[in-house]
Amino acid sequence: MGKWRISPSQRIALGYVAICLLGAFLLLLPFSKKTPLSVVDAVFTSASALFVTGLSSVNTLHAFTPVGDVIIVALVQIGGIGVTFLSTSFYLLIGRKIRLEDRRVLAEERNTPTVGIVRLFRRVVFFSFSIEGAGIVLFTLYLHLRYSYTWAKALGVASFHSISAFNNAGFDIWGNNMESFTRDPFMLLLTAALVITGGLGFVVLVELARYPRQRRLSLHARIVLGMSGLLLVIGTLLILAFEWNASMKGLSPGYKLLNAFFTSAIARTAGFDSVPIGNMQEVTWLILILLMFIGASPGSTGGGIKTTSFFLIIKTVMASIRGRTQIVSGHRQIPWDLSQRALLITLLGSAVVLVCTLIDAAFEPNMPIIKIIFEEVSAYGTVGLTTGITGLVRPEMKWVLILTMYIGRIGIFTFLVSLVHKSQSRVQYVQERIFIG
Repeated sequence: MGKWRISPSQRIALGYVAICLLGAFLLLLPFSKKTPLSVVDAVFTSASALFVTGLSSVNTLHAFTPVGDVIIVALVQIGGIGVTFLSTSFYLLIGRKIRLEDRRVLAEERNTPTVGIVRLFRRVVFFSFSIEGAGIVLFTLYLHLRYSYTWAKALGVASFHSISAFNNAGFDIWGNNMESFTRDPFMLLLTAALVITGGLGFVVLVELARYPRQRRLSLHARIVLGMSGLLLVIGTLLILAFEWNASMKGLSPGYKLLNAFFTSAIARTAGFDSVPIGNMQEVTWLILILLMFIGASPGSTGGGIKTTSFFLIIKTVMASIRGRTQIVSGHRQIPWDLSQRALLITLLGSAVVLVCTLIDAAFEPNMPIIKIIFEEVSAYGTVGLTTGITGLVRPEMKWVLILTMYIGRIGIFTFLVSLVHKSQSRVQYVQERIFIG
C-alpha cells in the first residue's frame, strides 16, 4: 500500500475547520463574553468571522467583551487573507523556504497559478494592511471629530469596522448595523469603497497598482472591473426603483440614491446594511439574492460564484445561440473548459443552496421560504445580509448555515475534492450522442 498523503484541498478544508473550532473555544472562555453563550452560537460566530460572512446569531456589541471582539476581528483577518497564508507568514518570518507543496496549497486557496504565488502572497499582505490601515486612520479621525468618540474608542471601533469591511465580513460593531448612518455619506461611501476594493481580488489590485506605469490591464482585470461596475449600477437602479416609496420613503432623493448604492455595493460581498433588509419588499429580496449569489471576484475576500463565472455563462449562452464554437472577449478566445467550470460552479452552488434550504425548511416549517432562501444564499455567498431571522432560528438550522458558510468560503470544488480521492481512468470509450433540449 502506498503512503497516504493529504491533498492541497484537504489541507485547506481541514485548516479552516481547525481554526474555526479554536476560535469557538476562545469565544466560550469567560474573558471573551459578557453573557452566557451556547456552543452553537460560539461556533456560528467563529465560522461567520473566519468565513468572512457576517451573519450573527447573537448581538456582537452586547455578547462579547473587547477581548472577544479582538478574537472575532482576528478570525476575520485570517479568513480574509487565507488560512494557508497564515502558515506561510510564519515560515517567512523564521526564514524557512516555502516548499512546492505549500505553494500548490496557496495557489489553490487563492485560485491563482502556482508560479509567483509567494510574491503574490507578499503583495496580498501589503495591500491588505495598507488599505485597512488607511481605513482605520480615516474612520478614527471621523468618529472622533464628528461623533465625539474618545481616541481610544474611535481607534478600536475603526479598526474592527475597517478590517471587517475590507475583508467583506460585514460584522456589526454598532449594535444596529449601520442604520445609524443612513444620512452619513462619509461613513457609507468609505465603507462601500473598502468593501468594493476587497471584492475585486488581489490579482486585480496588483494590476491596478501597476497601471500608471504599464498602461495595460489583462482580460481578467477588464472583465472583473466591467462586471463589478455593471452589477453595481444595475443593482443601484433596481433597488432605488423598488424601494423609493417603500423602505426608503422617508429619505430625500439624494439619501435614497446613496443608500441604494450602498446596498447594491454591499449585497455582493459584505453584510452591512444602512436600511433594514427586513423592511424591504420581497422583489428587492430577489434582486439581492441574485447579487449575493454572483458575489465578488476570484482571489478576493468575497464569496459567491464570482463575477467572472457569471460573465462566462452569459458569453457561453450568447455564443451557443449564435452557433459559434468560440467564446471571444476583448479580441481574446476564452477556453471552453473555463466555461464548463463556470457552469459547474453555478450548478453545484445552486444545488448546495437548494439542498440546505430544504433541510432548513424541515427544521423551520413556519418560516417563510423566501426568508430561508435569502439566509442560505447569504451564507453561501459569504455575504451576511439577513432579513432578521438569524438569531431566531433553531440550533439545527444554525448548524446547516455554518456548513453552507464553510462550503461557500473554501469553494464548492475544494470541498468536494477534499472528500474524494482523485483517479484518472486510462480506458477511452466510444462516443455516442444522445438527444437533449
